[in-house]
Amino acid sequence: MENKLAENIRIYRKNMGFTQEQLAERLGITLGTISKWERGTSEPDLLYVMQIAELFHISVDALIGFTMHGNNVETEIERICAMQTNDCTIEQVAKEYDNLLIKFPNNFDVVHGAAKCHMQIGIVYRQHDELKRAIELFRHTIDLLSQNKDPDINEVKLRNDIAQCYSTLEDYKKAVEEYKKNNVCGNNDAEIGLILIDKEKKLQEGMKYTETAFLNMISQMISIFSSYVCYYRESKEIEKGIRAARWVIDYLKNLKDDPEKACYLDKISSISYLVLAFGQDVSGRNQDAEDSLREAVRMARAFDANPVYTLDNIAFVEHIHSSHVYDNGGPTAMEGLRRTMDENKDIISDAFKQKFEMLMKNEA
Repeated sequence: MENKLAENIRIYRKNMGFTQEQLAERLGITLGTISKWERGTSEPDLLYVMQIAELFHISVDALIGFTMHGNNVETEIERICAMQTNDCTIEQVAKEYDNLLIKFPNNFDVVHGAAKCHMQIGIVYRQHDELKRAIELFRHTIDLLSQNKDPDINEVKLRNDIAQCYSTLEDYKKAVEEYKKNNVCGNNDAEIGLILIDKEKKLQEGMKYTETAFLNMISQMISIFSSYVCYYRESKEIEKGIRAARWVIDYLKNLKDDPEKACYLDKISSISYLVLAFGQDVSGRNQDAEDSLREAVRMARAFDANPVYTLDNIAFVEHIHSSHVYDNGGPTAMEGLRRTMDENKDIISDAFKQKFEMLMKNEA
């Protein structure tokens, strides 16, 4: 076994954001003593080791850094993870984590693994004791975040897990409170809106969150399928690119409250028709490409003649009043077409370019 006490005191101190002076103050000792501990020229006695471990939210074993062959925390976690892939029940896995918690009560991976197991049992079987245990463990996991090495786990995610537990417990007030605390860039708007409307019967407040989530979803879906179009363009999967472009066009059509009236989404639709035309041109469907191009220019011209930069005529949006919305397509729809054309000039035919310029001049 190996003693890494000096190194670990230094590492965990920095992870906690403490200076040597601050750690010395918390322990009631001199700065020189901390310096000697971290250099390894002296070691703290057992009482100080226990105080430091408690301050750093880790076990004494973890602080000292003992590695005992076949009996260290990493090996135990690997064993439990293997159980999860070998048809063991979630109850069996939870029991193993609980046993490991006795030995490593302040190890991030152990506490987090146990929390997830108890949450899963509580949600699936509606077992309140399991959910309450999960909340307790998730809160402790947050205290141990300085040990976390998984970039996909952060405080927002852990607090949202706590909120989900409260929601399953039907403690909707606390669930909403937790979701609101971590509503970074509206990431929890949909969950907050659903609880407020369905469970708390706060219809007006809930709809504000729901509509904001809906608008964010529109933006995200457009970005997602634009990524698909770009991917299929680069990978030469033209038919899939055409399908993705058609999906965006149909999606935007269905989002209009009144299909006969102008809408901000018409500007984006005009660009989508142009992208569709690119795919049709590359695949040799000249007439289809020309028809889609004409529709792109027609829509852009109609939008610029009567531009709408509000949320008017977008379905399901009634409670949000925005004076202006915008995009990166350009100040006008026609400018958006030109920018999109320029960005894709290397993949389209000269005949298509000529037809585009002719239509743009005729529509000017």
